Amino acid sequence: MPEIEFTIDTETGKCETGINGIQGPACEEAAKRLKQLLGAPTVDQKTKDYFVRPQPLQRIESK
Repeated sequence: MPEIEFTIDTETGKCETGINGIQGPACEEAAKRLKQLLGAPTVDQKTKDYFVRPQPLQRIESK
């Protein structure tokens, strides 16, 4: 299940946001929506999930 994780440093006010459970280009879309809500990040770092490409399902037809 996809999750968005926020970590806020109460001393500095720095907020880190992580998107978990969304792979490939869909992750970029979720990040785009977060940027619209929260503003542009100071650092944008892609995780290994971003680089995973969904595998197409194989169809096997019997005759």
